[in-house]
Amino acid sequence: MNVLQLVKYDLYSIVKSPLTYIALLLTIAPQVLITCLVVNQTHKIDGDMLIGMAIWFFSVTGLLFVIRTITRDMAQGTLQLYMNKKKNRLGYTIAKFISIILIAILFTVLLTVYVQIVQGLTDGDNVKFNKFVDILWFYIIFFLFYGLLLYLVAMIVPKPALIFTLGIFLILVVPFAEPFLPMIPKFGEKIQHSLKYIPFSYLTKKTQSSNQTFTHWQWFITPASIVVLFIVNLFYGAKKDI
Repeated sequence: MNVLQLVKYDLYSIVKSPLTYIALLLTIAPQVLITCLVVNQTHKIDGDMLIGMAIWFFSVTGLLFVIRTITRDMAQGTLQLYMNKKKNRLGYTIAKFISIILIAILFTVLLTVYVQIVQGLTDGDNVKFNKFVDILWFYIIFFLFYGLLLYLVAMIVPKPALIFTLGIFLILVVPFAEPFLPMIPKFGEKIQHSLKYIPFSYLTKKTQSSNQTFTHWQWFITPASIVVLFIVNLFYGAKKDI
């Protein structure tokens, strides 16, 4: 199996699909509407507000593209062609790893271009360049963690609908349910405190703000989780009989 050829096909599938451009339109349109309302009221838009809004919208859309990349071959029934040999299974997993990183880079570029255009058309504090570098690292970490987690689930239960549902649940439902955890008798506050050390909680929360910095523990836990997920995917994929 040619890993780079598979990566190229993943990216080509994104570029050629009409759904890509519909999704981007649906991502940008609400942001433009909100920006127009803010500018109409205050005659400017703050850079932190602009970047915080853009990060969330592009995070959700980007994750959907990651999920689509993971589940495409399952949905088309061509996964068996890629997973018929142990060597091919390892190559397929590595290809998906690379594809996820490139999707993160792509959506960072799209976000940067969008923010720069809006800043050029409106007044307000501009976003500094190093902020876009921080977003790039965050998107790589964010998409890799969720992508590898959902890829593992997809190998265990190869149901595309389940993977999409789980991905949407983790990024949309979990953050809004978290504030209600303290209402759980005895254990609510402890559970909420422990979520500070669980990637799918704090990573999702960081998509809702303009601050993508990590604590020391989070810098250790997140890369370690990605490494563990990648290794587990490699071993499980090598033994998985599709």
